[in-house]
Amino acid sequence: MRFFLFLLIILSLNSCTTYTHRSGNNSNLDTDSRFCQLTANTQAPTYICRGITYCAPDETAIAIQALAQNTAVYDKCMMSKGYVPQ
Repeated sequence: MRFFLFLLIILSLNSCTTYTHRSGNNSNLDTDSRFCQLTANTQAPTYICRGITYCAPDETAIAIQALAQNTAVYDKCMMSKGYVPQ
């Protein structure tokens, strides 16, 4: 239960990041964001635990590391397209 709560907090805080383009033109933000999310899911897929409702203790570190890597790939992709996090 604690891990589920922790994961929920991490996901909600991660979703708070917004991006704006350096030029001020955000017309392609949605397309670029979807492209970067697809890239992140391809290069650093998130870990799905064996249990449906929880991760076993030996899986917790793997799941957190996979989530952090996925977020890092997404952020790097967005920054390479000229977006800056707010």
